[in-house]
Amino acid sequence: MFRKQIMKKYVDVDTVFHVIWHNWSVFILLTLRTLLFLLVVYVLFVFLDRYIIWTYLPWIFGVLGIGLFVRYIIDFLNIYLDWLILSDRGITMFMREWLFEYKTDFFERNKIEMVSHTQNSFWDKIFARGDLLITLDHGVEYPFENINFPQKQAEKIMKLKTQFGAWSPVEKGVAIADDKMAIIAEALSEVVKEYMDKKSSDEENTDEY
Repeated sequence: MFRKQIMKKYVDVDTVFHVIWHNWSVFILLTLRTLLFLLVVYVLFVFLDRYIIWTYLPWIFGVLGIGLFVRYIIDFLNIYLDWLILSDRGITMFMREWLFEYKTDFFERNKIEMVSHTQNSFWDKIFARGDLLITLDHGVEYPFENINFPQKQAEKIMKLKTQFGAWSPVEKGVAIADDKMAIIAEALSEVVKEYMDKKSSDEENTDEY
C-alpha cells in the first residue's frame, strides 16, 4: 500500500503492466550486517565498561547503537522503494537516495535499444537474483541491480517494447485519420471533376446556339 501511494506521485498506476523490485535477499543481507555491527558495538561496550569507569560511556554507545539502527531503517526504505515500472509508454525508474533525495528516469519504449542481464556470483544463482542493464539508442546505460529472475525480467521488457512498438492507440488513430482524409480528398476530386465536365458541356452547348 505504501509503495502504491509513492507510485501515484510519479506514474499513472492505471497504465502499469509490470513492476520490478529488488530481490528479497538484499534485505536479509542488510539486516544481518546491521545485527553484526550492533553485536560488535555491544561487545566493545561490555569490554570497556569493565576497565573504564566513565559516566558517559553507556550514553555514547547507546547513541551509537541508535545511530546504526536509524541508518538501517533508511537503507531499508531506500531499497524497498526502488522500482522499475513498465507501462505502454516505456519504463519509469525510481530510486531513493539517502533520506529525502530521490531520482527518477523515464525511458520511452522506442528509445530502448537493448536490455541485458547478468548473474555474477554463486549467491546470485542461489537467490535467483541478478542485474539489469538498460541501453538506450544513444548508447547511455542505466543499471538496476539485485532483482528477481533477471533473464525473465529482461525478456518481459523487450516483449512489451515489441508489443507496443508494433501498434499503439495513437498510431492507429493517426492512421485512421489519414485514411479518412484520403477518402474525403478522393470524393472532392470526383465532385470537382464532374462539375468541370458539366461546365465544359454547358459551354459547348452555348457555343452551338
